[in-house]
Amino acid sequence: MAKLKRSLFIGLGGTGLKSILHTKKRFIDTYGEIPPMTAFLAFDTDGDSINTKIDSNKGGQRIGLDASEFLHIRVRNPQEILSKQPDLFDFVPTENRPLLVSLTDGAGQVRSNGRFATHFNYGAIETAIRTKLTSILNADAIGHEKYEVNGSDVEINMMFSVAGGTGSGTFLDMAYIVKEVSKGINSTVGVSTIGFAILPDVFNAMMNGPAMANVLPNGYGALHDLDFLMHHNFDKKPLEIKYATKTITIEKPPFDLVFTINNSDKNANTYTNVNDLSELIGLAMFTGASELSGGMASSYDNVKTVIAGGSMKVEDKESWACGLGLSELYYDGNKLGNIYAHKASTSIINNLITPETDSFNLDDIFIDDAKIRENNGDANDELIDSLLSVSPKIQYSFINDVNSIDSEVNAYLVNVEDSAKTEISSNYAIKETDVNKKLSSFIIEHINKSSGVGNIDRFLNALVKHVQLFLEEMKSEQVVMSENDKLYKNQLNQTISELKGLSFLEKKFGPKLNNAKEDVIQSVNLIASNIHELLRRQYAITFFNKLLLTVGNHEENVKNIIQKLQQVEEDCESKFIGLQNQINEQPKKFVKELHRDFVNSVKVSDKDLNISDFIKSIRGNMDGLYDFSEMSTKLISESFWRFSKELPKALEYRNKNINEVLSTYSEDELNKIIKELIIKSNPLWSYNYKGHVINRQHHEAFIIGVPNVKSSVINKKTLSNVLESNQRADFNSTSMQDRIVIYRMEATVPAYAVSNMTLYKEKKESSRISHHIDANWLLRMEREGFDIYPTKREDHSLEYWVTGFIYDFIKFEGENYLAYSEEKGDPIEDYWIELGTYRDEAFTEFKRLKLQDEFKSMIDTKIADLGETENHKLIKEVTVSTNYNEHYSKKNFENSELKDSKMIKVKELFSDEINFVKKVLAK
Repeated sequence: MAKLKRSLFIGLGGTGLKSILHTKKRFIDTYGEIPPMTAFLAFDTDGDSINTKIDSNKGGQRIGLDASEFLHIRVRNPQEILSKQPDLFDFVPTENRPLLVSLTDGAGQVRSNGRFATHFNYGAIETAIRTKLTSILNADAIGHEKYEVNGSDVEINMMFSVAGGTGSGTFLDMAYIVKEVSKGINSTVGVSTIGFAILPDVFNAMMNGPAMANVLPNGYGALHDLDFLMHHNFDKKPLEIKYATKTITIEKPPFDLVFTINNSDKNANTYTNVNDLSELIGLAMFTGASELSGGMASSYDNVKTVIAGGSMKVEDKESWACGLGLSELYYDGNKLGNIYAHKASTSIINNLITPETDSFNLDDIFIDDAKIRENNGDANDELIDSLLSVSPKIQYSFINDVNSIDSEVNAYLVNVEDSAKTEISSNYAIKETDVNKKLSSFIIEHINKSSGVGNIDRFLNALVKHVQLFLEEMKSEQVVMSENDKLYKNQLNQTISELKGLSFLEKKFGPKLNNAKEDVIQSVNLIASNIHELLRRQYAITFFNKLLLTVGNHEENVKNIIQKLQQVEEDCESKFIGLQNQINEQPKKFVKELHRDFVNSVKVSDKDLNISDFIKSIRGNMDGLYDFSEMSTKLISESFWRFSKELPKALEYRNKNINEVLSTYSEDELNKIIKELIIKSNPLWSYNYKGHVINRQHHEAFIIGVPNVKSSVINKKTLSNVLESNQRADFNSTSMQDRIVIYRMEATVPAYAVSNMTLYKEKKESSRISHHIDANWLLRMEREGFDIYPTKREDHSLEYWVTGFIYDFIKFEGENYLAYSEEKGDPIEDYWIELGTYRDEAFTEFKRLKLQDEFKSMIDTKIADLGETENHKLIKEVTVSTNYNEHYSKKNFENSELKDSKMIKVKELFSDEINFVKKVLAK
């Protein structure tokens, strides 16, 4: 029974919507449905967002949001609404009011537009949230054998980007609406709100130009607004959010935890597509609600305690921004099983359409069985003999009256022909029916065998050639019989004339009468036999012509079957090649796919396939493969899929769990996999304290989900080989048999220290619009002197002295150390100021000149120009081994000289520099 946390997943804007879709996909892939204690809700100013869908791992299912899970927060004619209700919307900054245009297809990357849509649609938003929360809270009342509710509290996971207009403009209001609605439903139930905020950098990586103009400044405005609420003194004059039907008094910070998610980690592994980040966050939110929820709740509580205790504060700034990293070890046996099944289908089809080498005698077997052979003259007269005898059963043997011989002979021959036609017509019908039936049975019998379609195709081709040969012989013999008919009739006329011409005495007494009669009788019988022979050929010709048509129809059907099978074969080949290419594509940065190690070894052996078993699966009461001629390729394809996907080898791939797969790896290979997973799980963020911190430890948590803790190949012992001494992992059973998840969080830093805040602020200050959502709040911030940066200063001279060398703002040239300062330097000297010859004296002068603030600004600018990724590379290079000492310190002495007594102060300073590099800068 799965033990799941009550969870509502809210997606704001397009990015948030995609993230919760990935979460929904995970639930469906894992449990086959959405559990009753789980709900999804998306809000967007773009109504087309509801059409967004992603693929499930289960049978090609497309996953989207249903109508109850999406609310289009559109506003038509916002200018008119603003003019009619100026007090209700007085939060809209003056400079942003002209930007309020129709909010039906997005918020135009203007944060205050997104908030305007929230206020206008407050009633619908409140109702949607209340409906979902009520269904989650009622989960206990739903009898379900598959699930158990983990705890009584509800966790709200809210996903948004701070770079655009909708998500960035709505997330603060939504957080407070959720809190207010939850109080009205059940005040005894604890509700925690967790924000997942994607920072702007990934959008800049995807696209540049005017379309991205507001992305970075929006990020600064959003984090500035959020930081104000996270620092707000709620004992002072309260803040309020006024809606048309409700006023919410802000009594707490909007979120219990906030994860700020950038597009790169400390190792400069960079995401360049926001969809990949959406998928990662979707998995993170699913993980937090799944069987891992217990371990994660404990880590979340630890972080909340740390934040509340104030130990993570930096001067007067609260630390609330958390880093999130996640990696997934995944074995998709389903894909491997599908590849095998499609390959098996192609092998079966290839077998069916490829004739056997010993199938050349099928035509002779059928001809002999059907008794239709007609070749080599009288040697083989099987067909015509079955249609009619060679001669009439009653021979013409006696002339009754010579005087009426003509009428007598004619009557006999007419009777012979009539009788023959009656008999041959009956025999023909019987023969035709019998042969056609035998042909159909023969085709169905032999087509439903190994190589059957190819064999029958070859058989029909050969049968046509035989029948054409028989037909030509019948036509040739018919010509001979027609010529014989003329000859025999002439002979008859001559013999009758001779008989009639006998004299009276020759008729009465002579032997000539008997001879003449015998000649007439013989001639009549020759004609009668020839009538039979002609009829036999005529009907044989008709028979063979019709048989050719029948065989032609069968040929057409078989060709049609072959064509369809070839098309299905091509489709199957395309499918398994597509799956192979999909697996072999560049993997997602947070996923290690074990099935990649096996995809090229999926092979189908002939001994694995039993063609007769496939044929049995499609026969039933039908004609098996022959029925394919009248079936669509779709139905044919489905018949192969139904059979192939249940083959033992396909099921073996599909049913193998990740633990079984991992057990096939050596210890070294396993350690390599674990190391890769830990690297992939590095939190997607970086930070820069900008001189305000010398030494502090972050809270770090590893939560590892395995199918079963008791039997997992990856466990505390195997993990201890690769984790650092200060890292500890908590293991939890997830019941997910195909994957292992590492969820990693790092906490916390103040908002100002989050990656690239300096650049965000710089872009904000050069923007012509406001990137804050509430003009009234901004005024209050200004009057209270609120700043996102610490307002106290400490002496961080050593930090800027060291980083001055690293970033080339301090150098040793000639006989002096020089510092660059545009504020205090002489432009004639290119702004370089002499500090002194000895390093300790130069440092003292550096401090006296109070260059700290200017250096801070110059170094921040330099870091922004480099970019977070390149800056990380530089710092990593500086802090490795003795690199600072040898390459970056710009010292004017050898280390051996520090033993000299006059270098005591220099030695102390240089030791402090190296300690700073190793103990502070390297963290």
